[in-house]
Amino acid sequence: MPRIVQIETRGRYRIFSDATTRWNDNDLHGHLNNAVYNAWMDTAVTDRFREFLPGYPNTPIMPVAAETQFTFHRPITHPAEVETGFRVNRLGNSSVISGVGIFLRGESEAAAWGHIVHVWVERKTNKPVPMPDIVRCGLLPLVVEGISGSVS
Repeated sequence: MPRIVQIETRGRYRIFSDATTRWNDNDLHGHLNNAVYNAWMDTAVTDRFREFLPGYPNTPIMPVAAETQFTFHRPITHPAEVETGFRVNRLGNSSVISGVGIFLRGESEAAAWGHIVHVWVERKTNKPVPMPDIVRCGLLPLVVEGISGSVS
């Protein structure tokens, strides 16, 4: 039985950034390799952490990726103008699930979308710790209700 997938749309994201394709991003099938999408997602999320946490990545508390997932809706090929959409799917005490959509510039439906789970840990011990308040306050306006959990 086919899986029913809700196609992600531009209106479900809060912040957009430009991304670029390069000729060598194409794989032997003629479309962008999946690693490119993951790099765009990681950049979109890391940019938010850098924005909200002064000194990151050289901080005693840091986010560690625990899970990534991507759904591919349609291929992108080089050359293309791309935008990454960012939102917060769930904001926990020591973790955040960030959602990222990959859009061809100006299109309303995402070509691909996914999420990345980060757990905040103390750098020295690698043990989970509460997310810094400054990061939590920065991410809170980026929460999209009803996506995958809620603020806790």
